Amino acid sequence: MNIAIALVAAYLLGSIPSAVWFSRWIGKIDIREHGSKNAGLTNTVRVLGWKAAAPVAVVDLGKGMLAPYLAMRLCPDQSWVPLVAGVLAVVGHSFTCFAGFRGGKGVLAALGVFLVLAPVEALLAFAVFLAVVLATRYVSLGSIVGTWVLAGALVFGAATGDDLGRDASLAGMAVLVALFVLVKHRSNIKRLRAGTESRFGEKAPETKGESK
Repeated sequence: MNIAIALVAAYLLGSIPSAVWFSRWIGKIDIREHGSKNAGLTNTVRVLGWKAAAPVAVVDLGKGMLAPYLAMRLCPDQSWVPLVAGVLAVVGHSFTCFAGFRGGKGVLAALGVFLVLAPVEALLAFAVFLAVVLATRYVSLGSIVGTWVLAGALVFGAATGDDLGRDASLAGMAVLVALFVLVKHRSNIKRLRAGTESRFGEKAPETKGESK
């Protein structure tokens, strides 16, 4: 029973559509109809500024952290449950049942998840993300590179560590999340290759598809 509660709670926590809710409460708009039309932090900053985006950042990071933490508390003897809960939180963020299954791309929620499950590697990945964004001003590129740095660090840890079973499972989860983020950014990758991707600090042009 505790396993079911933990996994359902993880998806529901991940599904909290913070960008959608705060854009409605503060900006009186549906963020999914403006800018890049993505229900994520970057688009919220571009369209509504940090007044709306700051609570989005807090909620998205917090729900990512809470999902695996709650799973660890409910199922202390089942090491796989927090890993699955983390994946479900990221999936819930992108496919939220509270907003027509149209959510964000899961990057900030994933950071929250790994801050609980692998804090050192998560902080390393975040540092790389910041470095890429500062160097290029492409949030999408920073997100992709950061998630793959995280996955690579955990794969390396699994290959060289003592707790091979758990480390390998965590590394596999990180690779799965990195692939998920890569797929969610496929439109950004096309724009990066074409040189038309918006940089952070620029207003995103109105698009028909997803962006950051």
